[in-house]
Amino acid sequence: MSTPAHSLRLILALIFTAAAIPKILDPAAFTQSVAGYQLLPDALVRFTVLTLPWLEVLLAILLVCQVCTGPALFLTNLLLAVFLAALGSAHLRGLDVDCGCFGSSAPASMTWYLIRDVIFLTLGLAAAWLYRRENPSRERTVCAAEPVMDTEEAPATTD
Repeated sequence: MSTPAHSLRLILALIFTAAAIPKILDPAAFTQSVAGYQLLPDALVRFTVLTLPWLEVLLAILLVCQVCTGPALFLTNLLLAVFLAALGSAHLRGLDVDCGCFGSSAPASMTWYLIRDVIFLTLGLAAAWLYRRENPSRERTVCAAEPVMDTEEAPATTD
């Protein structure tokens, strides 16, 4: 089914996949980018470099396959908000960092990175809002193939 919510989830999945691939292929460059933010100790920089790209891939798969869609959208938006906060923090501290988002691409201004991440977060929040609107609470799934049964709709048995 093609809906605006589904289209937004596909766009987010493409963004996360495009961001993950260069990080997986060049962990040394990604390590420099993460360390450049000066937010994490070395052990957490290494942990982030090893796990973040694979989390991005996993979220992209979940969004495309529509498995655990609600939790996947929540984590997607949480990551986008963390990315935006990290960029904002670097900007406020006067750091000139390569965002590390899509590998070593042509250098862009911090303002561009911030605007782009606000757009990404807006897409994510819109996808989550549309998903909730299209899937009322009784019809939403909890990471399962079948919707959660509403106890009010269960047939009553009389003996």
